[in-house]
Amino acid sequence: MTWSYTRQVKGELVATPLGPLPCCWAELWGISGYMNDPQEIGLPWVHCGAAFVIRRGFRLMKALQLDPSVRLERRLRRLEFSLWGQDVPPPDLDQSLADCPAALVRGAFLLRGYVSEADRPVHWEISTANGEWAEVLSCAMSRVGVDPHHSRRRGQVVLYLKERDEVAYILGQMGAHQSVLALQSESVVRELKNQVNRLVNSETANMKRVVDSALRDRAGLYELKDRLGTIPVELRQLADVRMKHPDWSFEEVGRHFNPPLSKSQVNHRLRRLRRWMQNELENR
Repeated sequence: MTWSYTRQVKGELVATPLGPLPCCWAELWGISGYMNDPQEIGLPWVHCGAAFVIRRGFRLMKALQLDPSVRLERRLRRLEFSLWGQDVPPPDLDQSLADCPAALVRGAFLLRGYVSEADRPVHWEISTANGEWAEVLSCAMSRVGVDPHHSRRRGQVVLYLKERDEVAYILGQMGAHQSVLALQSESVVRELKNQVNRLVNSETANMKRVVDSALRDRAGLYELKDRLGTIPVELRQLADVRMKHPDWSFEEVGRHFNPPLSKSQVNHRLRRLRRWMQNELENR
């Protein structure tokens, strides 16, 4: 089964090296989703159904000497994991926010984050259980260098980004550098496709205008065929070529003459011929 882009990004994040202890605490706060020490109210530090997030939390708690232990529960058709540790007082959440806001955002994204596939319209988000935790994450993201939008979904507060540059920046700040390269590569491919489409559409429109103009010239010349002898020789020659070869470009028409004509000369004679055709048709 192919992993989603979100799963790939999170897989890269959990494999990043652990930072200094203040950053480990900040990331653990982010993964926990709590505002206060969970051990004081008899809750685990981490509780989720993603084994790779639990592994990351276990490494963090091991580095922080919290002597972590894993508990497994079966709920309906899925397994849920929880991480418990020693009753060691953690630093305040505000202190961790000041020490390492990027690590706090990384932990929160691992727990409840989502990013759209690289080849789709970009969208990055973290859902939060309450507005207070959303304010903490919003502050952390602002300190990192981006200001998220806010919305509500099913009673939860969602922080999200919609600009490709902002998403690439926040992924880089969290440590998902390979994912940033994949996102930027897709941006280059998308831009090239758009340029090719614009060029093809422009060429198609130009060809349609040329063909429509040539067909109108041909129809008018056939209608005035019996009066072509009244115009100068050079215009008669151009009229003859235009009737026989309406699909020729100005360059091809110019090569038919002896001596050859430039595209500018062909265009000038064609304007004279069209003025004559218009006058003749109006005066009939």
